[in-house]
Amino acid sequence: MINKLFIFCLLSCSFHVFGQIRVTNPVHDLGEVYEHAGQVKTTFILQNPYRNDTIHIVNIETSCGCTAILMKDTLILPQSQIVLDVSFDPTGRLGLFVKSIEITTKTGVAEQNKLFLKIMGNVVAENFTAREVHSDLVEYKVTPIYFYPITPYDTSYFDFNYIGSFINDLTYEIDYYQFTTVGMAVELASMDELERVEQLLNFARIKINREFRKRGFSDHVVFFNEPIFTLNTDLPPWSVASIQIYSHNFNDEEGEESVIRVSTSEVIQRGKVLLDYQRFAEPKIEEILKAINFENIESKLFLNGTIDLRGTLLVPYKIGDAYRADLAKNLEIAILKKVKSTTGAGKKDVTVIFDSLGIHPAVKYRFILWDMADLEEEESIAWEVKEDRIIPPLLPTYKQAYNTPNHVDSLSASFIHFWSNLVLNHKMGNPIEVLVESSLSNTRKDFEKSQDEFAQQFGEEIIAWLQQRFKNETGADLNASLKSFTRGPSFPLLNDVEQVDLNQFNYFTLIPLVNTRKDLSVSTPQAYMVNFDYFFNGIDTGAWGFQRFASALSLMVLKDGFVELRIESGISKVPIEPNQSNLFVAYKRLLVSQNRLKKALQQKLVDPNRIIFVDEVVLEQGPIYDGTIPIINYRKYHYLRIVPEKLLQN
Repeated sequence: MINKLFIFCLLSCSFHVFGQIRVTNPVHDLGEVYEHAGQVKTTFILQNPYRNDTIHIVNIETSCGCTAILMKDTLILPQSQIVLDVSFDPTGRLGLFVKSIEITTKTGVAEQNKLFLKIMGNVVAENFTAREVHSDLVEYKVTPIYFYPITPYDTSYFDFNYIGSFINDLTYEIDYYQFTTVGMAVELASMDELERVEQLLNFARIKINREFRKRGFSDHVVFFNEPIFTLNTDLPPWSVASIQIYSHNFNDEEGEESVIRVSTSEVIQRGKVLLDYQRFAEPKIEEILKAINFENIESKLFLNGTIDLRGTLLVPYKIGDAYRADLAKNLEIAILKKVKSTTGAGKKDVTVIFDSLGIHPAVKYRFILWDMADLEEEESIAWEVKEDRIIPPLLPTYKQAYNTPNHVDSLSASFIHFWSNLVLNHKMGNPIEVLVESSLSNTRKDFEKSQDEFAQQFGEEIIAWLQQRFKNETGADLNASLKSFTRGPSFPLLNDVEQVDLNQFNYFTLIPLVNTRKDLSVSTPQAYMVNFDYFFNGIDTGAWGFQRFASALSLMVLKDGFVELRIESGISKVPIEPNQSNLFVAYKRLLVSQNRLKKALQQKLVDPNRIIFVDEVVLEQGPIYDGTIPIINYRKYHYLRIVPEKLLQN
């Protein structure tokens, strides 16, 4: 028997769908609809393709005032289907409309997925004279979203639920005006980060466009203003920037939630919380009480006789667990006292528990309170709030030249940024491990000690300094490991033309191995190798083969926190450049290729400091060139090869 879900859309509506449901046609174009001809209906067939698993519809969210009525059971049995009947009332809705439908389903214990359906059409009067659509929109304010990236490569905020809510709010603008404009305002801790943060914004644009496409909208209806960059030296030391993404035309700086008011004067706001209050400084209990909707609490007590209030309390990371627990307990007592004074109800009738205590990512205080009965009521009509599932990003690295070999510039902004994140993550209970890369040029300066030994010694001194500082500040031991190398040309440099800046190889890098994704299943890619003709400057990072290789490397960085590579540059004995040896030409190609690879991975939001070249090899091969052999025959000696170290270890 086919069960039916009836959804009656009385205003502009957008729902949400999760689940491995199959739909033959997810977009229904209703064409031209007469305004006064009554409701129009369309039907979606929702199919369960599984042989053994039942799909349970757990959420139909109507953020625009639509009414969802579940007539019967919401289970889709294996190899069966149900019918979703959608009704749309065109009265007072002249003009084009695009409505999204989103349903949440669950398969098994926890698996959830998402699917968006869409209805569209054009409401016309009987005489086909349409009026302006936006005349129905009385008030429209969209609350911006904020994000404090830890590094310029941090995309963790893309998983926050409020991204989806922000997109849903913007769809109203498209419904009424046929397009939306998104603005971005960025406050930078240092203008040195501007270029890298721009790359992060590009990923944000891609994410927003993808979310609109899921809802059935074209990229051509979404526009982005040029981002606005300013300098703010008061940002938290652990953050590289503050990013605000907002509606260019309908931004609401003051609001906690977006407000959409149409001609019916109905205000649509998300959530049924009794309190959602936050500020930077710790508020007094009296301030929090003033923000609570006690009238709603009183009416709930009158109707139900009892009430079960649950709360969440988020505080800055510096606040200790004991203080946080005391604050929650004092607030529970104050709320009980206030309810008793206004209603006479005591502990037997009123329960108040702040059972979720956590850290606020924006270093604020936030207090949230809700009635458990609201959740139960919502669950009875298949409502489920999807939790944020955030994967924390890799922490910032720190790189410094060995100008003064054994000294870390602890006062530099870059080191403070690196160190603040390290200590903060330790306080949050994360295991801390740091990899130190120590590099020196292989030009020998001491005949009793090799450059390899100096690189090892300098690295050990850096580790000892880090461990002592970490011990002094946290009382804990710092787990650190060392990888030391010598780099640069290992062949004689014949004249001044061939000289290369050897100081670029004298540096150390501090790489935190925190928040690595050990759960990822990553295959080590095969070596990347390219042959080239007589003239060649470096690898082509736009090539399909290289892009596949770079994507595999980026996954290795996520899993292990870094990737080790060996690079080899081959060249024939055909003279290439006047006044330069072929070995030096090959080495220049090697350096250019290294830099291009790092830049290509940086564009994939991979920190280039996490790419370690453990060996550089330059080879001049093949027969002597005497002019009798065609140059094309020397092509096999012109190559560049990049080999992941793990490939050799395996």
